[in-house]
Amino acid sequence: MEHLREYQDYVLAYRLRALVGGSSKPVSGYLSLAEYANKRLQRQHLAELLLKKSNYHADMRRVDELTEEMNFGFWHNPGESVDFLRKMIQQGGCKALESEDDFVTYLLTPLERSKLSFNEERTIARYYLGLLRASSAYLDAEVFTRLRGEVEPLRESMPIFVIHTDEDVARVS
Repeated sequence: MEHLREYQDYVLAYRLRALVGGSSKPVSGYLSLAEYANKRLQRQHLAELLLKKSNYHADMRRVDELTEEMNFGFWHNPGESVDFLRKMIQQGGCKALESEDDFVTYLLTPLERSKLSFNEERTIARYYLGLLRASSAYLDAEVFTRLRGEVEPLRESMPIFVIHTDEDVARVS
């Protein structure tokens, strides 16, 4: 189940970055679940090899490229999130991040929404918006810890909602 949640993290980060555009635009095309899984395995293998090498610079660049392509850590790494938020603000903001309603409207497909209850949609929006809010406060360790503590329990109750179809690919490409 956690692997599907990780893929959902990727999908929503991809959609958000595509929506914001500019320097936040995804570096590659939309990845299917199978493509994402393949890149995840490649990244993991390269990272393991790095631990065994003394000259790891080329492999480290490839790990970084895969990390960027997969939006790996986008929601859960405060440094990544804060970097995105800075770029987004410089580009004039993003309507999808203004409210839970806007998050759902701009980042979930009609098919996904048809499979979710109103409360499930709100859980999803509250979770991802909460992660960004917590990241924006991460320089204050006490505030960051409190905000992340409020968000993390939502992950277990968050439904799996991403359905990979040609319509989804067309929408985000």
